[in-house]
Order: sequence, then structure tokens, then C-alpha cells
Amino acid sequence: MNRTTADAPSAVAEVTDSAQRALADLDPENTVIRELDYDATVPRGLVHRKAVSEVFVTDSRQTGENTFDVAAQLPRGHVMLETPTYDLPLILEACRQTGVLISHRHLDVPMDRAFIMHRMSLHIGDLDGLRQGAEPARLMVTTEADLYRNQAGRLRGYDFRGAVLLNGTEVAQATGALIFLSRQAYQALRTKGRESLDWSAAAAPRAIPAQPFVVGRRDPRNVVITDPVQRGDESWRATVVPDHSHPHLFDHPLDHLPGNLLIEAARQVAVAGVARSEGLDPATLVPVSVEASFSSFCENDLPSTLEADIAPFRSDERFGPVVGVDVRVNQQGTTNSSFRIEVAQWV
Repeated sequence: MNRTTADAPSAVAEVTDSAQRALADLDPENTVIRELDYDATVPRGLVHRKAVSEVFVTDSRQTGENTFDVAAQLPRGHVMLETPTYDLPLILEACRQTGVLISHRHLDVPMDRAFIMHRMSLHIGDLDGLRQGAEPARLMVTTEADLYRNQAGRLRGYDFRGAVLLNGTEVAQATGALIFLSRQAYQALRTKGRESLDWSAAAAPRAIPAQPFVVGRRDPRNVVITDPVQRGDESWRATVVPDHSHPHLFDHPLDHLPGNLLIEAARQVAVAGVARSEGLDPATLVPVSVEASFSSFCENDLPSTLEADIAPFRSDERFGPVVGVDVRVNQQGTTNSSFRIEVAQWV
């Protein structure tokens, strides 16, 4: 599971102000929907980030009972951005921040709640639309939420789906599922999970990251897996190599491996496996879709292995040849997250 916690209670006042703005958006006598603002980012606590530089979201508005628009600015100098095209990590992070902001600002989820992301997906429809321009990109996510509550009427979580627009052009579709827990419930869940694990084995030695070009990366800081080893004709295996000092993947300390790190690890083993299986240049392989499912927490202090199975190529009218890769993240023989990643060759 991927969990993020709020650490800025001072943002509560901002939540109240923004709720009043949302009501103004829904005023039946107000026929003009307020334009979204891209001038400044929201308070970092509202998207569960420590570093101001890691906040992408700038504004939001409620457009219906359970529909919302969220604005974000994508930087051109981010540590995870290594190509002229906005890549998977930044788009996914903007979508994650969208869900967290909507929860606090529009759905009144308390700031002290733990957030658990059960599922998340991103399906890219326009690779050309993701190219960087002369200015930082203006992103907007139009979101619809399906809320679920307990018997007392308290919001327990919601499923969301939405369109991702970059500079006014739709480039992707995103979905996700969030649930909320009190700190007490979260700690009880974590304790129960850790007690079920075997802690008698010696600590695993630190693995060596793969060379960046192997996994389609340029910056060694962004390599998060070992050099993949082939297991059968179309299967590959690697080990996750987390860097807890990474400014994006570990913006703040966590008691587990975060979902964005695991998605990046799955993406890297998929790219490396396809490149080696088919004799392709990893730098030309681009993920065009990812479907992520988190069934349990991935512990910081246990080794995590990746197993990737590559399907045959299929033809896609938008991207040409596309190949699907199924990736599982395992700890002590149990799969705690799984991914379906589709990769296209694009220059």
C-alpha cells in the first residue's frame, strides 16, 4: 500500500477559505466558473509534501457535487525529468497531489488522517502533447469521485477518474482509489502487518544499482533497481535499490517504500527487460500506460524483488508496436504490489 500523511496543520485555515471559494463556484446565480490560478502553489501540507519545490498543484475548484478541476504547473528542471518530454513520474505525482488536495480542500478530510492509495492508473493518449515547451506546462486534471462512507456517514475513501490536460490538450486518462485512516487505526494496521513477517533473517546487503542506460535513465540518482537478470525466455528479475536521500522519491521519511518509487522500479525493469529481449535501445522505450495495485505495505527494512513477465507485441494505432509487461514486487515470497505497464518505442 502507498500511504502519505499530512504534516502541516496550519493549512487547516486555508482549507476553510478554499471551501468558501468552492461554494461560490457552485452558486446557481454565479454563471461564470472561476478561472483556475497558476500563479502560486498551494500550501505543501495540503498535498503531503515537505519541500515547497515538490508541490505542483496551484489551485482547484468544485464544478459539481462530486466533480472537481485541479490545476498544476509542471517544472522543466525537476530531478526526475531527463528528456524533452514530460514523463510518467511527474504526471503521476500531479495526479496523486490532485487526489490529496481534493480530499482536504473539498471533502473535509481531516489533516491528521493517513492516506492509503490502493490503486492508480495512467493511460497516455497523446505522446506529442507531453513535449516540453518554452515555458513550464500548465496541467489540469478534471476529476469525478465516487465516495464511500461508513454507517455513521463519515467518508472512508473514494474512487476517482479524470482527464489530464496539458496546455489545454487532453494527453491522458487517470484513475485511482484512496482510503483514509485515523493515526490510531493506521498504527494498528502497520503493527499487525509487521508482526506477521519473519525478522529472524540477517539484514540484506545493499545492492548495486544498474547503469542508467540499462533502464532508460541518464541520471544515476534516479536508478532504483539492480541490473535485471533473465529468468526464462520472457521473464526478468531485479532487486529494488531505494535511496532514502532522494529529494523526490523520499521527500520526507516514511515507514515503508512509497508507491511512486515502486512504480518507477516497475517501469525500469519493464524497459530493461523489453530492450534486452528485443534488442532495442532502452532510451527509445516509453511507458504509455501503467496500472498499479497496492495490496500491502512494502517494508523499508526488507529486500524487495521485482519479477517481470513480457507479453508479445501488439499493434496500436496511436503508438505503433506496444508491449505489455506484468511486474510484481515481492517480499518474503509474498506479492505486495503489482503493475501492468505498456511500453512503446518512440523517438
